[in-house]
Amino acid sequence: MGIFRRKRSGQRIPPPELVAEAKENPGGWVYEIDGNMVDDPNGAVPPEAIIAAWQVDARGRLSGGYQANPNYRPGAAER
Repeated sequence: MGIFRRKRSGQRIPPPELVAEAKENPGGWVYEIDGNMVDDPNGAVPPEAIIAAWQVDARGRLSGGYQANPNYRPGAAER
């Protein structure tokens, strides 16, 4: 998680699909991706397309751990 910094205020509200993804990844992290910046949903994700990351507890729930990506640039890859 070295490219991210912790953000104490202004934390984003996770979208519902991220909460569902957390249930499938207990004990890990889930990432909010800007789909407009990724050509192939099954392919590589450039670092600047990652909006933020949420930590997931052992039960598959978001634990409150949150890291914004300072390298995220909305619209950087607009076509």
